[in-house]
Amino acid sequence: MPALKSVQPIAEPVEPVAAPRPDFHTVRFHTPHCETRAVAHAPEALRNDHDLIVRLCRMPIDLAAPLLRSSLPSLDTPALLALIAATGEAHHLLIAQRPALDWKVVRALQRSGHDSVLVALVRNPAAELDEDDQTRLERLAQERPELRQALSERFRRAVPAADPATWDSHSNLKLLKFMRSGETDGFVREASRRLKLDIDSLNRVLAAGSAVPLALTCCALELDRAVFLHLLSFWQNRHNGEPQLNDRHRPVVLSVFTLPPAEARQKLAARLA
Repeated sequence: MPALKSVQPIAEPVEPVAAPRPDFHTVRFHTPHCETRAVAHAPEALRNDHDLIVRLCRMPIDLAAPLLRSSLPSLDTPALLALIAATGEAHHLLIAQRPALDWKVVRALQRSGHDSVLVALVRNPAAELDEDDQTRLERLAQERPELRQALSERFRRAVPAADPATWDSHSNLKLLKFMRSGETDGFVREASRRLKLDIDSLNRVLAAGSAVPLALTCCALELDRAVFLHLLSFWQNRHNGEPQLNDRHRPVVLSVFTLPPAEARQKLAARLA
């Protein structure tokens, strides 16, 4: 009897186990809007502690005051100059009261033109004022009683008040007289002579409808922002309300007075070209 061959059972095919299907409602096809917005608006990395201190000092004055009153080494001359350019009277007042102010900071604070800042600067014994500073401040003090008193107390000498009869004796007072009497042509003529600029070109840019050229002219003549605003009102009366100075343009125009007079003249001359 022939031997029986062993027969192997046929295995049934096994279907692969399917991976679980994800719940459609839990799939994130896109990065959430809040995350993309956070990335888009992520603040620039601060380069060092110096930048951090400067940014903190630009906060509202009630938050910045403790830092401005401190003796942090990060508040050096470049940092203080940057703060003066980026802030207003309240911050300037605290800077003027700081010890050991560099002459560049003293000059920048003088150009800010705020009465309270000028008085604080004069009353700060740590703020060194050379003869040019004293002359400039005494000129400003002629129409500012509190500043006049502060100067008299510090330097132990009387500072005369403004006398209309002597206005022509000083070129800046002469400029004020021209504007107050409505003689804007006389103002432009005197300004162009002192700044050595072409009078016709200066007339043209001053009549262009922007307050920036007049601000540059005043800054180049070493007139501060308070005097500029005073003169602007007379200029507007003479020129049908032009140039206008609204709330949006005001900070830009007044920022001109953070420039040194020589640089303001250069920028004005560039506009005449």
